[in-house]
Amino acid sequence: MRALPTPINNKRFRNPNIDFIRTSGMIAIVIDHLLYHAGGFKKFKYQELQLLNIFCMWHVCSFAIVSGLVGNKTHKFSNLLYLWILVVFYSFLFYIKFNPLKNLLSNNVIKTNLFPVISCNYWYFTSYFGVYPFLPFINESISILDKIILKKSIYFMLGIFILWSSNFQDQFLQNNGRSTFSLLIFYIFGSYIRKYIFYKKNSIIWRILLCILCFIIFIMISMFCYKVNILNSNPKTDSSLQKIFKIKINSFPMVIQTFSIIIFISQINFHKHISKIITFIGPLTFDVYLIHENNYVRSSYIKYALNSIPNNINLFSVLCLIIQKAFYIFFICIFFAYIRSIIFKIIKIKNICLFIEIFANKVLNFMI
Repeated sequence: MRALPTPINNKRFRNPNIDFIRTSGMIAIVIDHLLYHAGGFKKFKYQELQLLNIFCMWHVCSFAIVSGLVGNKTHKFSNLLYLWILVVFYSFLFYIKFNPLKNLLSNNVIKTNLFPVISCNYWYFTSYFGVYPFLPFINESISILDKIILKKSIYFMLGIFILWSSNFQDQFLQNNGRSTFSLLIFYIFGSYIRKYIFYKKNSIIWRILLCILCFIIFIMISMFCYKVNILNSNPKTDSSLQKIFKIKINSFPMVIQTFSIIIFISQINFHKHISKIITFIGPLTFDVYLIHENNYVRSSYIKYALNSIPNNINLFSVLCLIIQKAFYIFFICIFFAYIRSIIFKIIKIKNICLFIEIFANKVLNFMI
């Protein structure tokens, strides 16, 4: 699942570091889904697969934060319409492939696929849709508010919505990070990082030190999370720690993981040829989510993705084969995403979305 990526961007302004976060995050999502949806945990009894899962759990948080990293001074609802059309495109495409055509025109099928937010076919898109109208207010506020006020708000969110809500009952209905409210929090984190951290120019020595520090933090907090949740032999003793270090999207360790990954990647200077590859793949990553997480694709392909792997192979082979399978699924989806992008360019979906927004603006001018 997407930052939700901004679908309409001028390629000249694409940032390879941001697209690399998107790409890495989506591969982590595919690995996570292989462990759960393809039965990786059930098929292979290795406890260490839980550690692989923990190493990948920063993915959703990173996509929401990347949305804040990208930001936009000109908030276009045509971007949201473009994403809606993209979701509808794949929803109908896979329905047609896996179902008889005679059922296509039934009211339930049309409603379910034409209105993906109502049917919640993709939870992330539904939550992001709820976030979208608030983004111009956040972007404008971040640009003018004093840094100390932003810091107070950021630490309040970390303390109350992440730490407090993990240790006690979550009265804010964050649904373990799968809610519009959680995505709003992550977006604000990303906006703060964009303004004060991500684009900051550092010396080569300082960049290396930052990368080492972020790597150590990522490994240490992931291992501690694994020890507390998986290896802990006396769960009653560390019940509070287990609550704070839960393995969920918006838990404290996953948020710290994401901060570490983002700051680490922000310090990298990619070679221009590598940058071209990354910025080519980056805009297509949301398609990977829409394709492999589609209900029909999941039940027909992803569910059986690990069936060809023997049950009795060693742990190292299991890890290698799961990661290999994740890359295979990722690049197959990227191929289909590229074909989709060509189709959208031919029929000028972007221009249609922009035209609709311009027309809507003129209509709204006559309204209260």
